[in-house]
Amino acid sequence: MPLPLDGKILAITRNELEAREFSELVAAEGGTTIALRAIEIIPKDPSVVDEFIDTARTNQNDYFAFLSPQAVDILFDHAHRIYKARELASVLNSGIVVAIGPKTKQRLVNHEIDVKILPEVYSSVGLVELFSMMKSSGKKIIIPRSEASDEFVQNALTALNMVVYTIFLYTIRTADITPTWKDFVLLLEQKRVDAIVFTSASNVRSFFEITQKMSHNISSLLKDVNAVIAIGPMTNGELKKRNVQSCESPEHTIKGTVETAKIILGK
Repeated sequence: MPLPLDGKILAITRNELEAREFSELVAAEGGTTIALRAIEIIPKDPSVVDEFIDTARTNQNDYFAFLSPQAVDILFDHAHRIYKARELASVLNSGIVVAIGPKTKQRLVNHEIDVKILPEVYSSVGLVELFSMMKSSGKKIIIPRSEASDEFVQNALTALNMVVYTIFLYTIRTADITPTWKDFVLLLEQKRVDAIVFTSASNVRSFFEITQKMSHNISSLLKDVNAVIAIGPMTNGELKKRNVQSCESPEHTIKGTVETAKIILGK
């Protein structure tokens, strides 16, 4: 019996290290992965840890919401660098820590943080829905995140009458064109790419910034890709803005995107 992804080529907008789980899942189903590094993360100064701790203590925050594994990694990397990891963990465990999904939760657990809440749907929309069902009016929340993220969560929680404090941990920039990108575009032109998985709205924007430098007809080339898959609603919305025929993975995880690809490519 052939495997579901036998001979299929699937690309994902992550670097090789971050794409490891995806690559292993795809390989187990007989497929090949192309890891496309679309963005580079530029951390802020380590003093952002002091800003975070001071904000939490001064305002006696009720909640801390982490929207990505990167936010956890950067905050704790900085904290370890300035010998404040224990102090940061103590502050976080004094409130209610919310993780947007299982990967983010695991990163926090690795730092001995007690994650008390996980939304039913692993996305920004799911996070907002979670707080809309709780007695959250008047509650204070800190969200450490990227400067490049949109204001959806902040605006939605503010509309629920929550007091939202945003701490910018990092910004992003579009990655350089590498041989991998050149090989990928060549495969697109040859109609050999079976699926592309987009992992964030910022990755969508950088993907088009990079590929449009290499090909004038990138939107046309994407029409020959059998499955263009967004990991969540914000990512899918960014693709729709560019008139890309895409679908949203029902489960907003890497495993979910692979299962979606198996269904589409198996038809």
